[in-house]
Amino acid sequence: MKFPILFFILTAFCFAAQETAVVHFENGDQLSGNAVALNLQTLTWQSELLKDQPQFKLDQIKDLQLPSKLDNSLAQDAGHEAVLELTNGNTVKGLLTGLNDKEIHLNTWYAGKMVFDRLKVKSINISRKNKTLYSGPNGIDDWKVIGDENCWTYSNNELVSDGSGSIARDIDFTDEIEIGYDFSWKGMLKSKLIIFTSDITTATPKSGYEISFESSLIRIRRLSDGRLLVGRSSPRREQPNENARITIRVSRQTKTIMVLIDDELQCTWNDGDMNDIKGKGLMFNSENNTQSKLSNIMISEWEGQLDEVASDEIDFQEQRFNLRFQRGVPVPPTKAQELPEGRMLLANGDTLEGEVLGIEGEMIKIKTPFTEVTFPVHRINNIALKKANLETPKLYQGDVRAVLADGSIFVFRLEDVKDGKIIGFSQNFGRADFLQSAFKRIEFNIYPKPKFK
Repeated sequence: MKFPILFFILTAFCFAAQETAVVHFENGDQLSGNAVALNLQTLTWQSELLKDQPQFKLDQIKDLQLPSKLDNSLAQDAGHEAVLELTNGNTVKGLLTGLNDKEIHLNTWYAGKMVFDRLKVKSINISRKNKTLYSGPNGIDDWKVIGDENCWTYSNNELVSDGSGSIARDIDFTDEIEIGYDFSWKGMLKSKLIIFTSDITTATPKSGYEISFESSLIRIRRLSDGRLLVGRSSPRREQPNENARITIRVSRQTKTIMVLIDDELQCTWNDGDMNDIKGKGLMFNSENNTQSKLSNIMISEWEGQLDEVASDEIDFQEQRFNLRFQRGVPVPPTKAQELPEGRMLLANGDTLEGEVLGIEGEMIKIKTPFTEVTFPVHRINNIALKKANLETPKLYQGDVRAVLADGSIFVFRLEDVKDGKIIGFSQNFGRADFLQSAFKRIEFNIYPKPKFK
């Protein structure tokens, strides 16, 4: 490998200690190690492959991947989650705490209270925040190791597999459930997990559902009789590029299992006998010669609704991924239902014309043509914003794009890194201090040079 190295010293912003970060260069090279320090021109790096700590020029770096950890303490008592779609295409998640003609207030776990310029916010979509049943991993002791006791280890907020074996635990699954986790691997994707099993003492239980991923295929097998479920998939595409957010949603009411990759629906399966499968076990299986990592595992109740459905008319037993993955290219969010200006969509499907007067706690007050109404924020799906006079931020050299552990994506100007915080400025929300542990990826050189101002 040939790495671009700058050998003179510049004052650098120091990173908090972390493990197994990865830097990707514009020429296609990559290097694992630790980000030691960062300034506006260079990244100081530490690696077992290098004797010293070289400085890499930022203009030759594509992105920096950091170990991230999702903190759900803020969401534990929250009744909703708001997703702001900005005029530059960025999306930011948090709790909606205020709204007026000039500002939108969001409370976030990664930067505290943030205030957004209303003219730079295209839409606000609301979803109900459901009860969390498990959030982790918090250590290997949370799990039962099956097989070689060294096949799974815990490090840097990740469960790491280097051999053949399984880890399992019981979860108090509800009738409507969502299981989400970040998964990374090397080479071809090959992974299995088992849900709803009543036996977590063996890697080959006879109950539950086995969900297997192999290259671009997804299969679901009912373990009680070995039958593959028949599902309906979206258009077939290539497998993701060695890391993905996998989400599994199960509804006993509709007897449906859905698999999403980075929030994009891949396929759905139906099983009329689902109510006969009542186990509480969750199991992840690994195989020899395949290294993989699990992180940001979140298991929560689910409201049982999905905005989109699989598109193919034909049923397949083997479903292929529906993905648009390139490293560093975020998948755009699902578009909200288009409504006439001034109308809002409620969670039950009704629409409401009105203007938001204020938000206090989890309650929102709206002025309608007839009267003022107050109800919980989570009962509204989107908030009507005036589309006239919207503004798009200017593009500046030195802007970086951040991808956080919860899927938030935004652009800002990097200003400082200190005391476990990454500090930046944005035309959308001003200056903010972000938790370094919230960052999953930082992308550099995000604009074509002719567009710099």
